[in-house]
Amino acid sequence: MQKLILVSALLLLGACARLDHVQIGDIDQSNGALSPISVKVSENGVEMAVVAGVAAELASQSKRNQQLKEIRDFLALINMGPRTGNPVFFDTYAQNVLDALYQQCASGKITGIRNIREGKTYGPVSGEIVRIDADCIL
Repeated sequence: MQKLILVSALLLLGACARLDHVQIGDIDQSNGALSPISVKVSENGVEMAVVAGVAAELASQSKRNQQLKEIRDFLALINMGPRTGNPVFFDTYAQNVLDALYQQCASGKITGIRNIREGKTYGPVSGEIVRIDADCIL
């Protein structure tokens, strides 16, 4: 029981943040004053290979431990390939960020778009974050 509590505490306290992508567009100041606007959306996910690895460490029987390690390895292999970030529950979570930007800009003229994609990991649970900062031309 103490081992389970210790591993759970380590997973929850061992969080880290990572920056996946930053992109900055041109800034047009020739048409008027600029007002900053921002939209931030996020979604959560679970890395099943990490869950299987933790379960393998907690398994007391050697046969069960080996089976869980094989599941962990299989899950890691099927998720292999080029990607940024961990899998999330809903892939379309950032689909409406452009509409949200236009709702904040009455003139409809947006410049200086800065796209920032980052993630936070809390053991097997992760949060993927998309933030769009821009300037509205007044």
